[in-house]
Amino acid sequence: MPCKPNNASICAAIVILLLVVILIPLSFSYLEYYEYGLIQRKATGSVDITTVYNSGRYPIGPGRRFIKYQADSHYVHFDRLSVFSKSGTNESIGLEFLVDIGLTYFLIQDEIGLLHKDLSRNYDTIIESRAKDAIKNEAIGVSFNEYFQDRKSVERRFKEAISHRWAEPPSLHCSLDQFHLGRIRIPDSVASKQLEARVQNERNDKESFIQQAQIERELTAVEVNTIDLEREKVLRTARAEASLIRSRARSQSERIQAQAQTNGTNMLLAASDIVTQEQKSAFTYIRTLRNRNDLNVDVSYLSADNVLRTTPASSA
Repeated sequence: MPCKPNNASICAAIVILLLVVILIPLSFSYLEYYEYGLIQRKATGSVDITTVYNSGRYPIGPGRRFIKYQADSHYVHFDRLSVFSKSGTNESIGLEFLVDIGLTYFLIQDEIGLLHKDLSRNYDTIIESRAKDAIKNEAIGVSFNEYFQDRKSVERRFKEAISHRWAEPPSLHCSLDQFHLGRIRIPDSVASKQLEARVQNERNDKESFIQQAQIERELTAVEVNTIDLEREKVLRTARAEASLIRSRARSQSERIQAQAQTNGTNMLLAASDIVTQEQKSAFTYIRTLRNRNDLNVDVSYLSADNVLRTTPASSA
């Protein structure tokens, strides 16, 4: 039923109010705390890359919408990424490794427009591809032992390589946050060769120790023999010196005894009034016989002609 003339204004007001009620909510668009946004016209598909919006509610109109990009941390995990270590020569590459890599990165807010222009929505694929290239290129300069003996240094080198690779033109408009070098795997054949080499090194060390021990034993035997010879020399020298001292002492003793005997005999002869040579000879002869241990004699008398007369006695 058509509106009456007096009701035309009322109908128009109602229509306008309905349009306002419908269009105002449609004019607002929302961005969450973890989102960046660029305004895109729905009709033409063109994107305004000059202004980057962060979280909030914006009255951009019903004919526009937000193209959203992740504002919080992006997490990337490379599982069993194949790399090669540094070779011992310049003629070939080194050993193959499988490494687990974990990293996080952020998009640079002020460069979201350039990110959309240069990389569009597949930026994450390009970022991950460059990260893999950086890791593989840097891994060639890392030796086998560094992976297991200096992990912190290897991790730092990989992280710096990724940052430099992302900064190379054309820029990826992101920044590396966290980086972690995870498990390092080596092929079974390589592990077997490394284990065999280690075992062989241990065998070589064992043989070296055995040979060194044999040398030490021989040197010890030489030293012991030298000490024994020195000891024998000292003992023989001591015995010779002791024998010499005893001989000298014995000679000295006999000389003293002889001198004492001579002095005693002279005193005895003087006290006994034995003054003639014949009497002294007889006395000396008798004393000599008496001092013999294997002969017993008994003096009977002395004849007038000074001849000693003896009577044989039984032997002791």
